[in-house]
Amino acid sequence: MRKFFLACSLLAASFNPCAVFAADLPSYKAPPPVLAVSPWRVEVGVRYWFSSGNHKYDYYHQTIPGLLISRLTFGDLTGHSAETFFRVDHESGIFLKGFLGGGTLASGKLNDEDTVAATRGPYANTVHVQSGGSLKYVTVDLGYNVLETRLPTGQPVRISPFVGYNNFHERMNSFGCAQILANAEFCGTDPPTRTPYPTNLDGLDFDVAWNSLRVGLGGDIEFWPGLRASLEAAWIHSWLWNTDYHNFRPNIRGVQQSGKGDGFQLEGLIAYDLTPRFSVGVGGRYWQFSAPGKDHGERLFNNVTRPIYSFSQRYGFFLQAGYRFGGPDDPTGAGDFGLFFGKAEAEPHEWSGVYLGGHVGYGFAAAKDTTLAARSPEAATLQTGFQAPFAQRSDIAGFVGGGQIGYNWRLHPLLVAGLETDFAYANIGGSFGASADFVTDDSIRNFATSTKRLLEWLGTVRGRLGFLPRDDIMLYAAAGFAYGEVSTLGALGDGNRLCALEFYCSAGAFSGFAVGWTGGAGLEYAIARNWSLKAEWLYVDLGRQNYAINAFGGSIAGGFPANFAASSASATHLIRTGFNYRIDWPGPTGPAVAAY
Repeated sequence: MRKFFLACSLLAASFNPCAVFAADLPSYKAPPPVLAVSPWRVEVGVRYWFSSGNHKYDYYHQTIPGLLISRLTFGDLTGHSAETFFRVDHESGIFLKGFLGGGTLASGKLNDEDTVAATRGPYANTVHVQSGGSLKYVTVDLGYNVLETRLPTGQPVRISPFVGYNNFHERMNSFGCAQILANAEFCGTDPPTRTPYPTNLDGLDFDVAWNSLRVGLGGDIEFWPGLRASLEAAWIHSWLWNTDYHNFRPNIRGVQQSGKGDGFQLEGLIAYDLTPRFSVGVGGRYWQFSAPGKDHGERLFNNVTRPIYSFSQRYGFFLQAGYRFGGPDDPTGAGDFGLFFGKAEAEPHEWSGVYLGGHVGYGFAAAKDTTLAARSPEAATLQTGFQAPFAQRSDIAGFVGGGQIGYNWRLHPLLVAGLETDFAYANIGGSFGASADFVTDDSIRNFATSTKRLLEWLGTVRGRLGFLPRDDIMLYAAAGFAYGEVSTLGALGDGNRLCALEFYCSAGAFSGFAVGWTGGAGLEYAIARNWSLKAEWLYVDLGRQNYAINAFGGSIAGGFPANFAASSASATHLIRTGFNYRIDWPGPTGPAVAAY
């Protein structure tokens, strides 16, 4: 019998009777593969956080307790930021979660109140415009699910205490000066000896960092399948480190303050599952930090420290999209950490075709400067005397967010080529102010130089070449053409006499369309046949913007025209995350698609 079946196997193509006989035998079907259930459940995603906030800094007398000398209040600080988040749960109940974010402080104002105690001198309250600020933050928590059960009504509930760390950093820059009190000398005008305070002079910057330990409790409940809500609250103990840049006062520019205190953080979320693994949600967040502390003595020549009090809060709502895999209810094995991680779907992702999507991200500047070249003898005198710099570097950071559309060709089982264009809102910028003492015949004056740069929107057209180490993961490189709207400014002036007749005051700006190039790399992960998540880094160079900084006001009338030629570099690193959806067009897919 064995020989008969062997003969049928060898001659089936030629002898139909054997083939017919073999076809009548019971067929063998291999059992489906058994995929291991992962003990890990992972969720990753991206958020956009729209927020507002304020920061208050109180400065007290060194020997009279409670005597308030000065107060700085940064208010209405509108923020846009992008963040990525993750949560990893083990079947034992232990979890690790966190998020990383950054963005821009697009608007706001500063109230600078001096000699608040009336007995210490005349009271002044000046208003300044905040522009070009930034924020960045990170949180990491370790916790345990102490309770996972169901309510009598059937909804699953989870209660989870945690401990963790939070870092929150704000950079605030202020321009111009307007006195809101009548008959006050600060920021005033007195023609013909004065001109209005230059609005493009960066007068005061604040760099605030809060490092906090968190202890909190979180919980979540599923109202019905696919719709769930979560809430967490944390008490924080914070350490403050602040750097104060009074750009018209070299003796206190760069003064540092420290302190420690308590605060709290609240966060809530409602999320809905569009698929068993992909979800969208909306949430809210409130953070509050406060700390008494001390100024470290740089304000006084005798190095006497003075007490301070700092208070920060930030609040707003966020939108998020998340993807989770693994755990006992995921039979695909997507929680197994093999090459990167397990496959999200058994069905292969189709990479060829038209796709569209969205992205959010964080931008920060490459290490390039604004250069200043003297165009008049007075400008050369300032530079050779070290009152004006030859170059100045700004701290550049901010938010970017928009959409993209593209087309992919599957060239080979391992290679994908594509063309993509994107367009995005951007607020990536920053400013820097520096000052120096200027000795004249009758006094020592403070002379300040300010530069600022801002990328307002951005577009690219890029070619992509991708490598598929697995049919659901693409590693790619991209390069192409970039364009956008860039604004930059520079100003020099006397911080004491506000462009008086006998002193220098100059300003200039550029705003317009710029073109350049971009290049970078990224990773795209298919979560379904038509959906994929992406993360990428891009370097964008929009060239240099050249403009003139010319004297105005009393500087010209007094014969002190300090004129400069400025050149500002617009080079930015972008870290972006987002998603793509591939469109299924009706009709034939074409030979390139069908071949693979």
